[in-house]
Amino acid sequence: MSLNSKVLLHSISAVALSAALAVPAIAQDTKTITIATHYNQENIEPILACYTEYEASHPGIKIESQQVSYADFLQTIVTSRVGGTSPDIYNIYSIWAPQLVKAQALAVPPADITDWIKANYAEGTVGAATIGGQVYGIPTELSVYQLVYNKKILAEAGFDHPPATWAELEEMGAAVVKKNDQGVITTAGFAFGPTVANAVHPFYALMYANGTPPFNADYTATNLTSPTAIKVLTDMVELYQKGITSVGNEVGQFVAGGSAMAIMANWQEGGLKAAITDDFDNTVGVAPIPHDAGTPGGTMLYSFLWAVDSTSDVQPEAWELLKWLNTPAADGTLSCTGAMLNGMGALTGSTADTAAMGDSLTDAFSTPYVEAVASGLALTQPNNLQEAQIERILRTYIEQAWAGTLTPTDALTAADAEIQAVLEE
Repeated sequence: MSLNSKVLLHSISAVALSAALAVPAIAQDTKTITIATHYNQENIEPILACYTEYEASHPGIKIESQQVSYADFLQTIVTSRVGGTSPDIYNIYSIWAPQLVKAQALAVPPADITDWIKANYAEGTVGAATIGGQVYGIPTELSVYQLVYNKKILAEAGFDHPPATWAELEEMGAAVVKKNDQGVITTAGFAFGPTVANAVHPFYALMYANGTPPFNADYTATNLTSPTAIKVLTDMVELYQKGITSVGNEVGQFVAGGSAMAIMANWQEGGLKAAITDDFDNTVGVAPIPHDAGTPGGTMLYSFLWAVDSTSDVQPEAWELLKWLNTPAADGTLSCTGAMLNGMGALTGSTADTAAMGDSLTDAFSTPYVEAVASGLALTQPNNLQEAQIERILRTYIEQAWAGTLTPTDALTAADAEIQAVLEE
């Protein structure tokens, strides 16, 4: 073999060896961040594009997206942790957070991330992401409760404004009731039920509106036997006793003119618009929750939040990515999360994204919800460890009071006893 051939062969071998050594080095340097959400493909498209952008500007990062149905999401998280395959980031419902915190499943954000959240998100939404005084995630999609009313039904009875107090609500509700020949209410003044969200959440919202939270600050006891709670449930029951509503009238009937008023969350706008296609703005109105004079007013919200798994081996990178996804690239623009939520017609706890959403949040339907969040009057759904179980218990007793089988005081006393036992478990 000639000298030149040897030199060429040596050079080729050196290049090959260098390349062989470089491959595992690249693989070792690349960090994969897995993100699990419950959103469908259409919902998540804007943020998937952001993942691609982030990977391009961060060559050492690869992002993998997992989509799980909402119904299976919490169980999937639990199962994946048992199997050692937890995602690094997940988007969770705020009332799941206490269970995950107790299971030591959620990572505590770095101090600078916590400070950034507190500085850039509305107070009530930070509360939804806080367990035991510690912030565990970045608030995302919000659900806020307000009074939704049918303007045309109220106008037919001579009212050109929604009720501000419960007494006004009763007056207006009684004036609009219609019954068929069999005495069945066909148009109710108000509607509750039949789900937890249409029974317990309005009850919580009314408690907040009248100045008393459902639980004490550390969730060791309820305020369900307080004068406020008893009055709230008594007011609800009187709507049934006075024939303003009945157990046969439900929130879902609002869209067909089955009730003049109901307490609903902002996410129901899409369904209402799909059902009320003619003259929506002159038909459907939104107003703050009616409350007694002299009380501060308010309502309840719940949130989803971005959280990081405590077993993730890329926690610093995960929090850096989340901050990037939730920070607008420039003033007046939407963050990646904000763009996703805006496409869904959802509210956000981010003050910057709320401002950037502009016209999409200044319509007559959205404004009262946005104002409730911005004012701090929308307070978080209780972050109890067993909140889902607690709400099922409370719903049972609320419905017994509606049906007249228990007095409001007896219903709430019994509910308090059962719920207190759950709190002490």
